[in-house]
Amino acid sequence: MSKASRKVLLGFVDEHIESESCSDDSYTINKIGGFSDTQNFSPKCPLCNRRTPLLIQIYAPLINSIYHRTLYIHACVSPGCWNKSQSWICLRRQWVAVDDYDDKQQSPTFIEWCDDADDWGEEPLTEENGNSTVKSQAIEICDSASAELENSDADDNVVAEPIEIPNTNCLQLLDSRKEIPSDHFNMNVYFEPYYISVAYEESSDKVKEHANNLLHNYQNNEMILEEKNEGYEKSLPAHGDKFFETFASIIRKNPGQILRYCRTEGKPLFLYEESEPNKCTNCQGKLLFELQILPSLITYLKLICGDDHLGSGHLEFGTALIYTCENNCWNEGDTYKYECVIVQEEKLF
Repeated sequence: MSKASRKVLLGFVDEHIESESCSDDSYTINKIGGFSDTQNFSPKCPLCNRRTPLLIQIYAPLINSIYHRTLYIHACVSPGCWNKSQSWICLRRQWVAVDDYDDKQQSPTFIEWCDDADDWGEEPLTEENGNSTVKSQAIEICDSASAELENSDADDNVVAEPIEIPNTNCLQLLDSRKEIPSDHFNMNVYFEPYYISVAYEESSDKVKEHANNLLHNYQNNEMILEEKNEGYEKSLPAHGDKFFETFASIIRKNPGQILRYCRTEGKPLFLYEESEPNKCTNCQGKLLFELQILPSLITYLKLICGDDHLGSGHLEFGTALIYTCENNCWNEGDTYKYECVIVQEEKLF
């Protein structure tokens, strides 16, 4: 495989999808939310048995394959199922690319996911600043303590009225979990749809050279300090976790990214140490890391149940890692294959 194919592709939120149609090529669209081209099929959560809305759809064909290939990632919106790997479902579906296979020696690679991601068949529009701001309202407590002078002619004592303690539970305010009525799951439950645009992760040779020089200098200084002080300990980030520090530092280089894609020699960004799955549940073959969904996606997840727009706050996770079969196992008559999802919860250190 070419060197370019080993680069990490980053996904960013693009234009809002005004209306969705089940066209013949709808499986080639990379998007957030909405419905898949599988006739509005929503698998049920193995934990609570409720329907799981489509979270992300990714068109990801492989090199030297006769198949179109699309990944459908669903997540349960019930608060009791958040941050649990079992409540996430990744379906891989494939179609034989008959027209392409007859006259081509190899099928498209996943790099075309990047090349065609911004082509919606329209003229490019000048976008305004995409930064979102959250409007907030200041809450003032009117019942404040007051003091007044009583019997000033007698002893000049100042009597303070008792402070009324508010009954608001601050921890509950921070917990944005929103339960959805059970009858709403019988409706069309889905996230507001957006296109996903794609770009390569920025990484120049000069930046790598500079980073290597810094690392070399750091290692030299560390050796000198260790010689002077046998009790020296390697420095850790303030929160004490190197995995999180690595995660944050890499994400920070390309703000706004909601997912990372690299099926060949790609490495996931863990929030904390965890064993990687290595066996396909379908064919017992080897698994490859393919895709990572980042918590920056949560801001754009606005749930819709039928005609009711329920807004955001219906899903939480730290990060989700998608592992797929290296052999891309598929048999004639298959409709889809389940792939492995590992969900890590964001922890407070």
